[in-house]
Amino acid sequence: MRAPRVARFPAFGFKSPSASESLSRLRMKIAAVHSLAFKITLLALVGTGTVLCSVIAYSYFVSKQLVTRDAGRTAKIHARSIASNLDQEIRAVVEVTECFASALEEVRIDRQALMALIRRQVELQEGIFGCAVAFEPYTFDPNVKDFAPYYFRGGKGLEFVQLGADSYNYPERDWYREPVDRRTPIWTKPYFDKGGGNVIMTTYSQPFFHLRPEGGRGSVRGVVTADVSVGWLTRRLASVKVLQTGFCFLVSGDGTFVAHPDQQFIMNESLFTLADKLARPILGSIGEAMLKQQTGFIDAGESLSREPSFLAFARLPTNGWSLGVVYPKQELFADIVGLHRTNLLMGIAGLLLLLGVSLLLARAVANPLRRMVKATSQVAHGDLNVDLSSIRSRDEVGLLAEAFTGMTRDLKKYIHDLTETTAAKERIESELAVAARIQRSMLPSELPAFGDGRNLDLFAVMYPAKEVGGDFYDFGRVDEERLYFAVGDVSGKGVPAALFMATSLSLLRTAALEGLPPDQLLTRLNRELSRENEACMFVTIFCGVLNMKTGDLIYARGGHEPAFILTEDRGLVELNEAAAPLLGLAPDLVYPGAHIEFRPGDILFAYTDGVTEATNAGGEIFSSGKLREKLTHARKGTARDLIEHVGNEVTAFAQEATQADDITMLSLVFKPGNSYPAPTGSAEGRQDYA
Repeated sequence: MRAPRVARFPAFGFKSPSASESLSRLRMKIAAVHSLAFKITLLALVGTGTVLCSVIAYSYFVSKQLVTRDAGRTAKIHARSIASNLDQEIRAVVEVTECFASALEEVRIDRQALMALIRRQVELQEGIFGCAVAFEPYTFDPNVKDFAPYYFRGGKGLEFVQLGADSYNYPERDWYREPVDRRTPIWTKPYFDKGGGNVIMTTYSQPFFHLRPEGGRGSVRGVVTADVSVGWLTRRLASVKVLQTGFCFLVSGDGTFVAHPDQQFIMNESLFTLADKLARPILGSIGEAMLKQQTGFIDAGESLSREPSFLAFARLPTNGWSLGVVYPKQELFADIVGLHRTNLLMGIAGLLLLLGVSLLLARAVANPLRRMVKATSQVAHGDLNVDLSSIRSRDEVGLLAEAFTGMTRDLKKYIHDLTETTAAKERIESELAVAARIQRSMLPSELPAFGDGRNLDLFAVMYPAKEVGGDFYDFGRVDEERLYFAVGDVSGKGVPAALFMATSLSLLRTAALEGLPPDQLLTRLNRELSRENEACMFVTIFCGVLNMKTGDLIYARGGHEPAFILTEDRGLVELNEAAAPLLGLAPDLVYPGAHIEFRPGDILFAYTDGVTEATNAGGEIFSSGKLREKLTHARKGTARDLIEHVGNEVTAFAQEATQADDITMLSLVFKPGNSYPAPTGSAEGRQDYA
């Protein structure tokens, strides 16, 4: 047979991996992903990364808020400063104009002097584009109707225009008509002065008056005007440095743009018209704030520029205009973004370093753990010959390995001891099962028939809380006419109680069959039980003797709960007489007896305290009151019916709670001339009431 060929890679001569080798490598990779080292490393990275990102994010947002707050303060100061400087220049225009008008009221000057004064005002004041003095018709010269000399800054220097020409008609212009009508100075809205300066401007108009001889002002003589070029305002604001791409703009008292980097807005748009045209309601809010407030700082979003920005604004007191300063957010937060970008890069480098350290630490921990996992697998398959003493580290892993080695050693010993203990326990359980059967066999299950043919219905049950218990019941024929019955409860539970119960039951039955009445029966039983009772155990008993011929019931009880009789006409009768102490503690005690007429149809019910002290999961007990209630509403029937009714009520009350005490019940019905089921007793478990 020829040997199989092995494929080789030509360049290197390596063997190609087989399918089994590939599968083995895949399994190793999967195991590595699920290994403790991988999980420790992953958790360290995820935890540290989460904390780092949270800290950086928190720092960024807090820093951004702080910068925004500080920037708001600084921006408002900056805006007020720019507005103040601009207002001073405009105020200078106002003051010059007011002085000129006041001088014209006080002094009469000729044409040449007037022209010189107008020219000088324009030359001296940089903020004044042009200046004119417009007189009322025929006021300056009775032979000249309209006289309004005007000097302005033209393209070739100062230029002169006589505004009194028919083509201009200055008396109809707003800059003249409004101050004359109002007799107060005004600032006009921006307008294009065609035929005058031929630029977009705003004009401050100050009327001057005839002075009356008696004092005060008379009629208007004319108006002194000072024009401020919108172009000059725009250049003035453009010279202000606002970060890298920020800018300033100026709006009039109604929100119309007076100065703006975008020339098409000037005179043509206002903040309110742009809000409607661009569907940006925030522009309307900005306009209202700028017109109502003296100063402010607003997040304007992208409403004023192409990128998110803040707006600081301040009012110019002289003419009521508002200055806006736009600060791009990206430039405002540039330093913070750069700082946190650096922090993020440093954090990533730190995470990579942590990754390396975590891998080393995880491997140092995981390698000994792998050996312990292998040892655990050996133990799981029954091999307890495990020795991890070669793991000598002094940390928790070393202690765990040492404890594991000790555990296997102790486990060997424990298994050996457990084998012996289990065998002993099985023997005890077997013996207890036999004892339980013996105890149940001691309790009567059938009542002997009476010779005269009278029928008796009697039913009794006993449910021990453990394998064997201390409760018991007993009944039997004393003679042809009398029936003896008893219910008892021995102190304690388990085997000691069962032994004491057997003794008590034997002595009780012997004395009862001798024909002793209940009081003498309990007195003798107490005397016998008190002898050599070093364990100080005791028993409670309710016993009675029923005369089948007369219906006379004699009973006695020693420390036991009183029995009940369910009657047709007397309701629920409690047999609470003939009370006496517990049996077995003192030999000289005397137990009195009592009797009652047991009428046909009456039902007797006797029980132990396991019934009234049954407890549910909430810690509540069934109680004597609840037992009386259930007996009062019980339907009249057979003795078994009554016991099953009470048993079902106790079971429903206790639900899944563990039975804490033995439960014993006995019911007796005597009704001559009727047929009853065979009288029986039962020592079976609680499952009868399921």
